[in-house]
Amino acid sequence: MDCNITIFLYYAQYKFILIIFEFLKILKLIIMLKKILLFLVIVIISLNINAQEKIVIENNPDYEFQSDKNKTTQTVMVKKTKPVFQPIWSFGGNVGLSFWNGGANILVAPKAYYHFTPQIFTGVGLTYMYSKNSSYYNSDYYDYSSNSFGGSAMLGFRPTHFLQFTVEYEGLNTNYNGYYTSSYWNNALYLGASFVTGHVAFGFQFDVLYDSLKSPYGSAWTPVISFYF
Repeated sequence: MDCNITIFLYYAQYKFILIIFEFLKILKLIIMLKKILLFLVIVIISLNINAQEKIVIENNPDYEFQSDKNKTTQTVMVKKTKPVFQPIWSFGGNVGLSFWNGGANILVAPKAYYHFTPQIFTGVGLTYMYSKNSSYYNSDYYDYSSNSFGGSAMLGFRPTHFLQFTVEYEGLNTNYNGYYTSSYWNNALYLGASFVTGHVAFGFQFDVLYDSLKSPYGSAWTPVISFYF
């Protein structure tokens, strides 16, 4: 009887430690997101401050021999006005294709983007990913194929026309067939940075929720290529 109570107490302590660990992970993620949002707000405010310039108009500009001492100037304050930006929709998405000895990954992820300002936009989309691997050792244990399907939602910010930062959530349901068969759901939260040229952006993103046992990607760091039309 005492042995069962001791085992129960150890199990309760183990579950309590797991709960505390998950709580700390969520708290760390919330703090990271607050810092990112604060940075975006500061940059947006600084970019939207209207500049002013002074134009100096000299009296009698056509009088060639006017003395500098006799010249008077008038200062006119001219306020620059920016053209009104109309929110617009655009479309695009991500594609990926990779091969290795006996394996392949294919990614198709169309997206629709809504641009609030020239610097801020959001997007929603669908994601499909196919993975296959044939073992070099010719063993069923290493052979597998998987189909992952889900959706994503993201927020993007461009401080300049050639640089882009993104925060994106992606949820995927994966059907895995190999040494065993399984179906499970995986959550990912990506922080990304990309270089933009024309209608294409390419860079890297990092999954802060990466789970090597569930994620269809081989690493928390993944390259990304995006298209905008």
